[in-house]
Amino acid sequence: MAPSSKSEKDDSKHKAQRKHKDHVVKLLMRGKLAGQFSQRLFRKLPPRVCVPLKNIVSEEFLRAGHIFLGFTKCGRYVLSYTSDCGEDDDFSFYTYHLYWWEFNLHSRLKQVHHVRLFAGEEIYSDLYLTVCEWPNDHSKIVIFGFNTRSSNSVLMNLMMSDENNRDIYITIASMPPLKPCSVCCPVPSATTIRTGSGECLEHGYVLNSRYQVVYPFPTFQPAFQLKKDQVILLNTSYSLVACGISLCPGKQGQSSQILYTKRAALSGQSSTSFSPTSSASSSSLPQGSPDSRPPPSRPAPLPSSPSQSQAAARAREFAADLFRRAQGGGAGKEKEKEDQVERRTTDAGEKEALQTPVDKVLNVEPQREEQDCRERREEERRTSLPQASTSGGSHSLPPCSEQVMSPASSSSSSPSSPSTPSSSQEVGPSEPGYVNYSCLHYCLQQPGAAEQNTGGAAGYEDDKVQLPFTVTDLKGRNLQLVTEPHNGQSVCVEQLTLDFEYLINEVIRSDAAWAPQFCSFSDYDVVILEVCPETNTVMINIGLLLLAFSTSDEEHCRPNTYHSNLQVSWDLNTGACCTVGVGDLTEVKGQTSGSVWSSYRKSCVNTVMKWLVPESSTRYINRMTNEALHKGSSLQVLADSDRCTWIVL
Repeated sequence: MAPSSKSEKDDSKHKAQRKHKDHVVKLLMRGKLAGQFSQRLFRKLPPRVCVPLKNIVSEEFLRAGHIFLGFTKCGRYVLSYTSDCGEDDDFSFYTYHLYWWEFNLHSRLKQVHHVRLFAGEEIYSDLYLTVCEWPNDHSKIVIFGFNTRSSNSVLMNLMMSDENNRDIYITIASMPPLKPCSVCCPVPSATTIRTGSGECLEHGYVLNSRYQVVYPFPTFQPAFQLKKDQVILLNTSYSLVACGISLCPGKQGQSSQILYTKRAALSGQSSTSFSPTSSASSSSLPQGSPDSRPPPSRPAPLPSSPSQSQAAARAREFAADLFRRAQGGGAGKEKEKEDQVERRTTDAGEKEALQTPVDKVLNVEPQREEQDCRERREEERRTSLPQASTSGGSHSLPPCSEQVMSPASSSSSSPSSPSTPSSSQEVGPSEPGYVNYSCLHYCLQQPGAAEQNTGGAAGYEDDKVQLPFTVTDLKGRNLQLVTEPHNGQSVCVEQLTLDFEYLINEVIRSDAAWAPQFCSFSDYDVVILEVCPETNTVMINIGLLLLAFSTSDEEHCRPNTYHSNLQVSWDLNTGACCTVGVGDLTEVKGQTSGSVWSSYRKSCVNTVMKWLVPESSTRYINRMTNEALHKGSSLQVLADSDRCTWIVL
């Protein structure tokens, strides 16, 4: 019964307040169990540890448009950024700068460091920014910029008309020294701001990159993407790229390699190093996963009657024709397809030699449809490469190769490939076909040497091989690519790339019980489920929209649209993948692709929550964002939870 008088309402209000106060003990106990205290526990702090921003920052900086994001993990610096789009908002590009302010309680902030974000990129709309720090790597910081296509500016409408693409900008910058550095010159003082005038590589390098993602746009998962120190995982829609950034001391016998450290162990394994499906409990896997028992082995195809074979052949030809029509059916594209088919004849012949006659009969048409689907995806890839030609005058790229080749084979077959360090392109003889590895070193420009253009990662422009990183100093001058033995410090940029389409075909061919029904897949979405930094293992879930034949309908044998998922673990030490689980086929009836992906991602969230282990109070990923600004509001405080300090905005 509701309170009938004002006094009863007041009594209930006081009881609620007393009840809330009683929860403090429960929150303290929960903090002991979880490893960190809830932010609700300390909603108010004493005035002596709360500092108003206007008391520690000059008014001129606030008028200049500084937007404060928060404290760094060490608590010594406060970060802010500025965005400038010029006087003409409709026809000007945005430029971003990030600033470090040294913080001391009850003292004014002192600006000690700043870098330009996403240098060299033509940014045509305001970005969502997220600044992140690795769990234990305090030497650098990573900044993500997301273009959500929500802007109505004239320039954006002119530059990008395709709503199916989104730009992702990345800057990785070294942190300023916590203590005075003898190499940094001039030494930061009360009136000096570090802008890269010295010759200190450890505290003075910046990496910039940009790539495009397509629908369904990959989810942003900083809790997993940065879980391993010095490594960032990037989902480019077509591949998962593990980028390792480290500072190489340059001494003999010392290696800074982080990724692909056990590739020599692959020499005793086959190139398609897929292990049998593990016996992980399926209760923690997304919906549609196989149960805990080992999955049934792939059934051997049975001979069918001539009438059934003809019906199946007509159905497969019908599906292949659908994909050909989706490509436009131009004469030039048909000729290009014929050329690509001829180039694959040798590889296809080797695979056919290993198949039984029955397998050949059943798999000829699916291979054709799979080839058509891959060509269609490849055409989309050409339009969404990081340096694809646009009306803004960017350079166009040559068509990408269909199959992911190892860097060594691609460099040897291409006479125009640049000379790169031999150590960076070494590959084992049995490297998995679905991965590529590269390792490049950059050092400060030598006196008198001409400045190199390191854009596009020294000539490798195919985003299936590696992302185009630009490595500069704090003043924007390109660092020199190391092509011969070097004794000084260098920035090591490693990239280990996992090709999704190649991997999907391998998993289906090797481990899917419904492989005989499989025709082709039309779309996929990849979500990271877990990352183990100790074993360097990444667990991913691949959601699929595919065409397959029904087992019950034999007379009207036309492929139907199904949804399924594949769980795969990826070893960053060897590059090898292991199939963890293959989901059943679920027919898609009357659902849009958006609803399919929405339910798929909800199942992934449920899986992640089942596996979730609370972050340690010391080993966590620090995140700062300008999301409040885009929502039309502002943060109330900048909180340093570790030191219980607030800056009140």
